[in-house]
Amino acid sequence: MDKNRILDNLTALLGDTGRDLAFPCIQDLVVNGLQLSRLSSSDFIPNRQDVTQYLAAWSRFAGLNENTCREWLTEYAVAMLASISKTSPSGIRHSTKSNVKYIYRDKVTFTCGREENQFRARCDYACPVYAEMGKKPTKTQGGKVSIEPRDVSPDDSAFLPTVPVKEFYRDQFQAAMEFVCRELEKGAVKTKLVHILNERGMKTRTGRKWTYGILCTEVKKLQEMDKSPSSDSGVRTSG
Repeated sequence: MDKNRILDNLTALLGDTGRDLAFPCIQDLVVNGLQLSRLSSSDFIPNRQDVTQYLAAWSRFAGLNENTCREWLTEYAVAMLASISKTSPSGIRHSTKSNVKYIYRDKVTFTCGREENQFRARCDYACPVYAEMGKKPTKTQGGKVSIEPRDVSPDDSAFLPTVPVKEFYRDQFQAAMEFVCRELEKGAVKTKLVHILNERGMKTRTGRKWTYGILCTEVKKLQEMDKSPSSDSGVRTSG
């Protein structure tokens, strides 16, 4: 597969006025995917969902409407992120659509992290938003970082079929718990994990922000399932 094809298609979607918004970190992630070799043993390891939400938030920032974001990002996720995921291509498509809907519905703002971005993607002082991203963020009434996106084109997302809350957040919740289990095995403390989950915009099984109490409850549920003779291995997220 020509790795530059997806980037070429993406820059074409941005149009002449938006080409400068294909920041170095975005180009790096689109062309190379997540490069785990850049991460140190002390870093929290991002997963497919982390990359997907980052690129979806950027797409919103860049002015792409939800439908356009969903189309290009689904193709990208299947082509470039399958290698870091155990999910089938159809599962990746479903998860990507859910993540895009979450980003646009909750108006999640884009913050790159500059050189300290969680993917260690390429960063450049010449990036047009380098200085802006380094400013101390202000808070909106909802508590989100106030770095405003370009005007988003209208789309028909309001007419998408609705799904039950737990089903909508199922993939995101499963990814969150897989991340928690990995980090607990490394010795991470739950209070820090709560902060990371909320910082990344990941939700509980019912779409709430994480609290220490909720995390402890969910971890306990997994531990009880593991002790059950009839339970299968792996993270359980049903119910």
